[in-house]
Amino acid sequence: MKLLSFILLMLFLSVNGQSYTIQSYNMDNGLPQNSIKDIVKDRYGFIWLSMEGRVVRYDGSRFTQYNNFKFENLSFGDFYGNIINDRITIFNDSEKDGLLISQRYPHPASSNIVTNPNTTATTHGKIGKRLVKNNITVRFVSYIDSYFIQLEKGAYYFENNSIIYVDQKNKKETKVALEFSRNRLKRLFVHGEYVFIADPEKKQILQLYQGKYSYINAPSLYTDPDTKVYWQQISGQVFMINHGKIYKSQFSDGNLKLSYVLEYKEIDKEISGAMFYDEVFNKLYIGSSINGLKILSLSDFSVSVKNLPYQDEVCYASIPYGNSSILTQEGITYYKDRSERLYKVPQSYDKRYIFRDNSGNLVYRENNSIHVRYKNTGFTKYDSISFKEKEIDGIYKSGGLYMASVVSGKQPYLYLFSHDNFNKIERRIPCHDNIDTVLRYNEDLLYLGGSSGVDVFSLSQNKVVEHIGKGLPVKQIIQTGDGNIWFTTYNRGIYLIKNQKAIKLPVDKNNFLANAHYLLEDKNSNVWISSDNGLFRVNKNILLRYMEFQKGIVTYYRYTKDHGFLNNEFNGSAYPCGHILEDGQFVFPSMAGFVFFTPQNVKTYYPGTQDIYLEKARVKGQIVQIGDKLLLKPGYKNADIYIDLPYYADLENIYLQAKLMGGEDNQWVNIKNDKTFRLANIEPGKYSLQIRFLSSEGGKFVYKSLSVEIEAYFYQTLTFRILIVGLVMLAFVIILQIRTNFLRLKNKVLKNTLVHRDRELKETHNKLKNESDYQKKLIESISHDITTPVKFISLLSQELYESEDPKNQKKYFDSIYKTSEQLYKFTLSLKEYTELYKQKNTEEEEHIIHDLIEAKKLLFEEIAARKNTFIYNFCDHHASTTVNKNILLAIFHNIIDNAVKNTTDGEIVITSSSTHSHLEICIADTGSGMSDDQRTYYFGLFHKKENLIFKNYGLGLHMVVQLMMKIDSEMTFHKNTPKGTIIKIIIKI
Repeated sequence: MKLLSFILLMLFLSVNGQSYTIQSYNMDNGLPQNSIKDIVKDRYGFIWLSMEGRVVRYDGSRFTQYNNFKFENLSFGDFYGNIINDRITIFNDSEKDGLLISQRYPHPASSNIVTNPNTTATTHGKIGKRLVKNNITVRFVSYIDSYFIQLEKGAYYFENNSIIYVDQKNKKETKVALEFSRNRLKRLFVHGEYVFIADPEKKQILQLYQGKYSYINAPSLYTDPDTKVYWQQISGQVFMINHGKIYKSQFSDGNLKLSYVLEYKEIDKEISGAMFYDEVFNKLYIGSSINGLKILSLSDFSVSVKNLPYQDEVCYASIPYGNSSILTQEGITYYKDRSERLYKVPQSYDKRYIFRDNSGNLVYRENNSIHVRYKNTGFTKYDSISFKEKEIDGIYKSGGLYMASVVSGKQPYLYLFSHDNFNKIERRIPCHDNIDTVLRYNEDLLYLGGSSGVDVFSLSQNKVVEHIGKGLPVKQIIQTGDGNIWFTTYNRGIYLIKNQKAIKLPVDKNNFLANAHYLLEDKNSNVWISSDNGLFRVNKNILLRYMEFQKGIVTYYRYTKDHGFLNNEFNGSAYPCGHILEDGQFVFPSMAGFVFFTPQNVKTYYPGTQDIYLEKARVKGQIVQIGDKLLLKPGYKNADIYIDLPYYADLENIYLQAKLMGGEDNQWVNIKNDKTFRLANIEPGKYSLQIRFLSSEGGKFVYKSLSVEIEAYFYQTLTFRILIVGLVMLAFVIILQIRTNFLRLKNKVLKNTLVHRDRELKETHNKLKNESDYQKKLIESISHDITTPVKFISLLSQELYESEDPKNQKKYFDSIYKTSEQLYKFTLSLKEYTELYKQKNTEEEEHIIHDLIEAKKLLFEEIAARKNTFIYNFCDHHASTTVNKNILLAIFHNIIDNAVKNTTDGEIVITSSSTHSHLEICIADTGSGMSDDQRTYYFGLFHKKENLIFKNYGLGLHMVVQLMMKIDSEMTFHKNTPKGTIIKIIIKI
């Protein structure tokens, strides 16, 4: 068994260390103090640091210190408590005062809330000191009578070279039957209810469980004398540290297991006081008692360099060599974790072009010649082919063709060779630009990229048959597995060739993809794009969907030096400049080595949907707590609203943005690394601050809102302005009234004479006008209400005429039939329309609202379905009214008609509710929606009882307004979320 454990350990130790990046924080760059006692992560995702004189909260961007406590001693120690229950406690060195960290904030805790865990109940009259953490620097002093470990079901006391177990439930004491010296506590750690103590001498692990002991076998690293133990009870994490290598311990199925984390050779020098491994963000936090905080971010990328003296690490072209490595023309084989020299050659200064011919020989450009280095000689011998008085620009192999871009004088050519015989030129193709990249699309077509676009050359016709992307300087042309062709450019972005046209991809937020180099597609349809400033990842399906519909937003995930690169600048002016190896690894060249990675192993990091908090702001230099609303007093100059978001990766990748709704500028603003939104020079009023961030790879945004109210001085208020305007108007009215009275006396006699005849003429005129208005309204009502169905039938008839598919014809016939039938039923009721404005408002018979709505739903259902819109009638089957049926049908007809006209790919939901005094019908659509001006205008019509002046907003709703006034009812207009309009019809019962 020991031999097996030793073999397993040797196999385990042979695993290559994982690469990582380091962020260091101390008093010079963010930390308020250099000594860190303990580290823990709360249930909300915030990291807490215990320090001298304070506790500090870290959210990935900002350190927030808390030290405003009325304690005599602010030197805090270790964290205790329960993370899941949101109760983290910490005490100062005097063990008199404690803090309770809950709801993301620390609060002074009284003894009746939190019991000091350091001094507890005694065993045999001896004071015990609780052991909650074991680290490199812990000391077990002789003046402590008893050290103990408190578990959920019981406690272990280590005293007088013995171990005593006290059951938590019945307080029964059990003495473990073995001798135990205190110096063995340095190798103690706990997993759940199991206590383990490594014995380097016996090469065994002592296991304690509920007062019983046993010895178990484990990997020999546990019992290695050079292994140091780190255990923290509150997080449950256990680490084994051996010569700089850090392993995480786990206990499952009765076995101890180790998982390798990383190798950090400096850990022994750090005098580490605290460690925490964040598995969510793949980061290891190491707190030092003197050097502050180090954050080691484990990388999913590997960078391979050659490490040769007096040579740079700039990489360009390479070829796959084996299933997990690449080879350059310098004779160097690069693996993800090392490099080897395959053959010796002088240092190359021409690294941009290389490929392998069908015999496995290396073909590359050097000193304006084509070199062929032979595989059967171990690549030690080569031939050189040059072209007299000609310059070789580049060499390519695509679709079985061997090609070279050659310039003779000022005339560029593309040479096509006879297979791999570079001395035999089969064809010379004259070009109008130097050729920088070549792709053979099929047996006949070549895509040639140059400084002015892409030429499509036909081999059979021996000419350019298409020119794509005029004026675009093309860098690389790539064809993905689905047949799509993409090309990158010099400082002009990425393009997709579709229908022989170049369609530009949307840029990233910083426009780094303007200088994109090359792209590779993985098995999950993710596209990886190398650029001058980082490596980008985006889902190809999202890209293609955006290119087709031009809707939504395309979000790119960017990887940089923080993720493990040595340099953010990749290289792309070469052939080839990206590979997918047989083992699934991707390789891109950069200015500092080749970057290797396995796409499915590379993680993306997004916050949880509930991980954002708007709880505090800085106003006039003071921190204020925010509740449901931020209230700013008159005269404020600026306010900083802090966005608390525990996120420990690059903020650029989650598109954290904010905008102030209700202001003059409602544009989204990118939030910087300080996670602060600044308000300045905002007019008094009520606003809504909207915050959003990306929460998944699928492009889903999470939104958070905060009400903001800015109070005004009295002279800025609307009341004051109205008062001033009123006084001016009052003075004008008084002057006007005096003049009017004088003229009125003068004209009184004349008016008395004319008043009688004027009354007679007016009565006659009103009768004629009412009759004319009635006829006009009647014609308008009928023509308006049948317009949509007739237009729909006309459209279907045209499509029926143009369609040759019997299935489609049947579908069109069916739609025409259903719509015509409903239109016919509607025309039967035209007689009632002729009396619409003359009929009584109420009837003796009650009408079921659901049935009236259903009649109109059937009329418009086919029209809506044609626009991929669904109409839902959720009205109460028992709700009824005695209001005139024909008037209600005309009102419902017009509103549903408008909803159908303005809704595409959406839904129209009709509901009803009632109270003792009102019946409310709500018609909500997800269409284009009314503007704010339209809603205000129509709502205002109900408050104008006379002299209605209608704007040119359409006939239908104006008719509805008049009918609603006729039955003494009201309508309200609202904005639907996320889009559309809600119209509520309120009928008095």
